[in-house]
Amino acid sequence: MTLAVVLSSAAGYLDAVGFVVLGGFFVSFMSGNTTELATGSGMGDWSAAGTAASIIGLFFAGTVLGALLVRVRDGRTTVLAATSILVAITALLDVTVAERWPVAVLLPLAMGVLNATFLVAGEASIGLTYMTGALVKAGQRLVDAFFGGPKLLWLRHLSLWAALLVGGVIGTVILRRFGLATALWVPAVLLAVITVIVAVDRHRRGVFAVKRERREIQVLGPGLRQERLGPPR
Repeated sequence: MTLAVVLSSAAGYLDAVGFVVLGGFFVSFMSGNTTELATGSGMGDWSAAGTAASIIGLFFAGTVLGALLVRVRDGRTTVLAATSILVAITALLDVTVAERWPVAVLLPLAMGVLNATFLVAGEASIGLTYMTGALVKAGQRLVDAFFGGPKLLWLRHLSLWAALLVGGVIGTVILRRFGLATALWVPAVLLAVITVIVAVDRHRRGVFAVKRERREIQVLGPGLRQERLGPPR
């Protein structure tokens, strides 16, 4: 859960930076861009609609790339490394080109890839760049807590939303004070450090690049069961 909170804060950071630089378009929040696409199309503002559509397409391409990368060696580490590289390239290009196209092209791609970090059986078990679902789950789990369910589970979902918020505030402040290049290098370095930490931890726990098979349990009788396991998880 700690990893998810940290990555959500990084996503919020980059989304806020992208929002300011691109003048109201998001690099990770595709619901907002879809609304921009709809209103731009409805009002005949084809420039805005085209920008929104392009970012959505790039984010979608990032999700496809992430789903492919998660199958390469240790998937989680590969996805985090690719995200770090994309953000670092964006920072490098900001120094060498005057245009803002690297932010509009590479950051949505990076955020799409990032959402494969917790990909399980083809589904993202934790959404890192969109928090509507987290708020819905937090509210539902809060009600469950009053009726005998887990008492603190709702806080786990709420913490993801809070991390996105805090990351966005920090990203905006750093962008305003130090400029875009510095604002991009901060998450690039952070993501690289996280990648190394995750790789080392997964090596230590023996799950790095281990192929996983479904656990099969055969019930033999009361209180007795036989487990047939694949390689360790």
